[in-house]
Amino acid sequence: MANSSASRTTRRAFGSAFIFRNESKPDSERTLALILSLLKTRGVRTWVEEGRGAGDALRRAEVSIALGGDGTMLRVAREVAPRGIPLLGVNIGNLGFLAGTEASEIRRRLDAALAGRFVVEERWMLSTEIYRGGRRAFGPELALNECVIRCGDQARAITLSTRSGERFVADYFGDGLIVATPTGSTAYSLAASGPIVDPSLDVTLVAPICPHTLTQRPLILPAHLPLTIRLGRRRADEMPRVLVSLDGQTSRELKLGDEVRVRRAETPLRLLVPPGRSFFEVLRRKLKWGQ
Repeated sequence: MANSSASRTTRRAFGSAFIFRNESKPDSERTLALILSLLKTRGVRTWVEEGRGAGDALRRAEVSIALGGDGTMLRVAREVAPRGIPLLGVNIGNLGFLAGTEASEIRRRLDAALAGRFVVEERWMLSTEIYRGGRRAFGPELALNECVIRCGDQARAITLSTRSGERFVADYFGDGLIVATPTGSTAYSLAASGPIVDPSLDVTLVAPICPHTLTQRPLILPAHLPLTIRLGRRRADEMPRVLVSLDGQTSRELKLGDEVRVRRAETPLRLLVPPGRSFFEVLRRKLKWGQ
């Protein structure tokens, strides 16, 4: 199991690459053609995702490349992390917080990566399961940013009883709850007044969504302890519609009494970033932090 998100520099160039892309982005075709041309002239074997799904070719790739925005990075992270394949993100989206390379830097960054001049940052991920009547009904499924438990199409609060390991934390009453990784601290959790957390830290964030109280605030908990969140109700006639969402891309509906179990995934995402890149510099450039 991953102990932390510590960085390390690697000196090994790669000879094969699997490329994911968001075809809806305007620059997708042009950027893909440029990358394929650059890798071909440098003798790198390549495969390109067709439709949605990597297929068997991903197992033969030494590195993966994602062309798109943060949504593409989140989707691809779930594919490559269990296989231990490093991921290089190329931003052709809007914010591009997770991608370490801008489209204008592709030639320089690929040459540096092929020469082994890049850093592998290990970003730990969440593993989520749903238990119903004591049996697993869903999962485990991965998320890089967060697991969100929230009310569905009803404008009413829900009750979520939460434990960290064997310790009772709180009964949350509000619109829902966010369980986030340090990587996800700059995403939905940030909008729910959660703290910004350095991605190298080994902690889990728990941020209530619109809690109906003046005293419940976001928490930082040890990542090695699993979280158990049980859907309850305050009145016998309450039948809330509640959803569990992972990285805002997959969702499942909960039933009364269901338990959502969230823990640190066994395999982290290996994210390729330029040497010397500072998390705080990214905050300033992408989120205008401190400005």
